[in-house]
Amino acid sequence: MEYCCERFEMHHQFPRTHGLNIRVVKYSEKDLLDKKNLYRFYITNGYGENQKNVPNLNIAFCPFCGTRLFKYYKSDDYVNETPGYF
Repeated sequence: MEYCCERFEMHHQFPRTHGLNIRVVKYSEKDLLDKKNLYRFYITNGYGENQKNVPNLNIAFCPFCGTRLFKYYKSDDYVNETPGYF
């Protein structure tokens, strides 16, 4: 997999239980108004497996290099979380 920058890769690969990580979620078309972009990108603080309504920051651009995430990440390979947490 290729990442827009090393810092994004590092935070994307952190487990959900570690502070400030990046989560990529793929939603179904029925859950979104924007049917073209099914992926969503979040910055979260560490959270447990059964925790719901996780505090998060929805992002559209890489916080490190400024890459537009919707254009760069278009593969299920990057998905590292399920929609139920957000």
